[in-house]
Amino acid sequence: MLGQIPTYQFQTLSGVNPTAHPYIQKHLFGHQIAADFNLQVQLKTFDFPSKDSFKFQAEIYVDRDSILGPQLLYTYKSHFKTQGFKTKSGHWEEMAKLSSQSLKSQFAIWWKNNWDKDPKLIQEVRVEFLPDYAPKSVDEDTVFFGQKKLDWTDFKAKPYPGSRFAAQIFSNFEYHAIPRIERGILYLPIQVKVYMLRSFSWKKENLPDRALDHESTHFKITQQAANQFKDQIKQQKLRPLWYESELQWWFLDAYRWMNSTQKNYDEATQHGINLMEQEQWNGKFK
Repeated sequence: MLGQIPTYQFQTLSGVNPTAHPYIQKHLFGHQIAADFNLQVQLKTFDFPSKDSFKFQAEIYVDRDSILGPQLLYTYKSHFKTQGFKTKSGHWEEMAKLSSQSLKSQFAIWWKNNWDKDPKLIQEVRVEFLPDYAPKSVDEDTVFFGQKKLDWTDFKAKPYPGSRFAAQIFSNFEYHAIPRIERGILYLPIQVKVYMLRSFSWKKENLPDRALDHESTHFKITQQAANQFKDQIKQQKLRPLWYESELQWWFLDAYRWMNSTQKNYDEATQHGINLMEQEQWNGKFK
């Protein structure tokens, strides 16, 4: 169950000294039952460097995704005194039993302390959308959507020399997410920021209000793109190992929609000259 310590089982074994694998398998792998996580063990060292010592090293991996492949969780090392074994092979099972027991007990402690913190073991992603960022005070350069109604004083940049357009707004959107992991669940509060930059937005002199309507609708299209991003995420169940990539995918999808819609809007309205089309677009994005 979510929020409770999950179960695991050792499923596969690989690595050095294949001759020793049956002994490790016997003592490390118990009865195979359904578990929340299937783990892989890879032997890195299983050897007698001298007649008086034995070295053992193993890595434990979790495999949850066919594309990412096994992800390293835990590394264990041990060094045992052997008291002068006459032959190495005659004591493989004894050392396998001792190493396996030590590995299992130490990993059980690690699991108890880390199952709810390690990103590779996240069981679920829970998204929460915070209200769009719109502080009460207006920044000198940035106007966030919903703060105020746009007016021509918000267009502070110098007009582009030789431009045939009357005005241009620079609007954009972004999102911020600071994840936290609690008891194996990743909580993801997301806040969207939709804004225009005064220092990149410009106008020519003596423009009518309808020209401002055109630029305001550009801003509203940006807001709609941000809403589409949020709507897409609300419809998805983000995967624990892929949530960052999935967020970026839906963000870029909304961004592409915004750019194509802004272009279509300018073409349809002839940058605000076609008043009938302008009224229709204003109605679409009230």
